[in-house]
Order: sequence, then structure tokens, then C-alpha cells
Amino acid sequence: SFGSSSPRTGVAARWLCDNPTQDPGSDYGLQKRGCRELLDAFRKDHGGDPRFAVLPGVLHAEPVWGNGTTEYALDALLAAPHQSSRLGLPVGDAYICPVPPDVRLPFVFTDDLTRGLVALQEADEELLEEPERGYCLPGLSFSANELFAEIRRHHPGFGFRVGLDDNMARFSELWPDELATEEPLRDLGYKPETDLETMVRRVLRAHERRNELAAHDWKDMDVDGDGHITRADVERHIRKFLVLGREEFAHRGQEDVLKTVDRFMSEFDDQSETIPWDDFSDWNRSNSFESFVKKQSA
Repeated sequence: SFGSSSPRTGVAARWLCDNPTQDPGSDYGLQKRGCRELLDAFRKDHGGDPRFAVLPGVLHAEPVWGNGTTEYALDALLAAPHQSSRLGLPVGDAYICPVPPDVRLPFVFTDDLTRGLVALQEADEELLEEPERGYCLPGLSFSANELFAEIRRHHPGFGFRVGLDDNMARFSELWPDELATEEPLRDLGYKPETDLETMVRRVLRAHERRNELAAHDWKDMDVDGDGHITRADVERHIRKFLVLGREEFAHRGQEDVLKTVDRFMSEFDDQSETIPWDDFSDWNRSNSFESFVKKQSA
């Protein structure tokens, strides 16, 4: 939203209102400007009470996200547990950092974001002093180096190398280092509570719990420890852990089991006869083996 001409620290949403022709540096930024213009026209022409929030990069403990510039932080937090062998799983490569490691970017954790949005929505109109009733919702700011140092408190062996992505590196320079905190505190009573230490601990813990579930299934299937599983490995695992003794499978027998195996294998590359750990791990970000089989049996 802000672009390279905005202040680097303490910038408020009012800067966007005071500089309506600034170059945000992207089509996405121009689209957001258009949305703000529509909201302001609604206020002026129809007496409405529109409000807008400027959001930094959103951090959370969920397993899936998009591919924006600030998502590099979520990618790094996901990669960290895979670089150690605590669970006896294949070890991942060093994380490739796509942004300059010393550039600070603003973020907000979902808990703070939710509180801020609710506060903006529910605030009395007469208390909103900012132009166009627009507010930044600040959270925490950090650089990649600061993030990686905190990750290493939990995973000392976490490794990375810089491999800049041209677009992500460019957009990382367009955002301010820090967003203003005075206006949302004054008018909304909003103040962020999640710091870097807390955020890293919570996100890593969530990923590690999901990895524990994936590790249980993977190690049972990858009997030879070569980092790949075959169709036969999958079928054996279904029978041993998810079929044996389950009454709902008792009357369906061999044909139903093989159909479930077929459907599971089709979740991956149809041309491959084996599934590597990396693919299985990525699949587990939004699935689990047991829930998949239960769904097939429904």
C-alpha cells in the first residue's frame, strides 16, 4: 500500500489519505487505493460509515498460506523442524531466504489481528479521528536475520542461505519498517501483544505437532528407510493401522482397500510408483493419513 516514498517508521494510514497519488509500486496497491476511494465516496455521497485497516504481513500457526513477500517468514518456520532428525525423518536442505536478510518488515499475529479488526468494527463513530476512518493494525517488526536467530533458540541447527527472489526482494523494500501504534491505541484501544519470541514458539509448536502425526505414518511405511514409500507400503499401512478391527471395513474387504490405495496414490504424481518424503510432508500440511482413509470409508 505505501510504496517506497512513505516514511520508514511510525507511518499511519493517514499518510495514504494525505498522499492519494503516491505510487504503491504494484497493481495490487493500486487496487487497494481504488477500494479506499470507493469507501470514501460512499461516506461522502451517502453518509455511510466505512472504515479500512492497513494490514502488515499476517503470521499464524496454520499449515497452509499464500506466496506473498512476508510469507517468507512462515516458510522459514515450516522449514526449521524439517532440518533436524528429532523424529527420525529425512532431513531437509537449508532454507533459501528470498528477501534481503537485514530488511525489517512489519507483521501481525492472527490473535492481535482479530482483536484489532473487531475493535475497529465496534468503535463508536465519534471516536474515530483519523481521515477516512483508516487505521494501521501494527504487530511486530523483524528482519529475516532476527527471525532466524529466534528460530535457532529452538532448532540450533537451522540453516539458511540467501537466494533473492527479484519480486519479493523489491516488494520488501516498498513496505515501511514499522507501522504507527499511537492512532489505533488512542481511538481503538488496540495494542499488539504478541512479540517475536511468542510468535516463533507458537508457530513452531504447531508445526512440530503436525510433524509428529506425519512421522508416525511415514516411519511405519518407509520400512527400509530410503526416504520413499511404495504402493505396497501404503496398502500395508492401511491394513495394519486403519483397517484391521474396524467393523465398517469388515464387509467391504479387499476391493475397498485397494480403491482407497488407488485414491491415495492419485493424490501424488500419477506417473511415479513411489512417493518421496518431501511430497508426503507437503501433503500432510493440509491432510492426515487417517482422516483421508476415514473419508474414503464414509
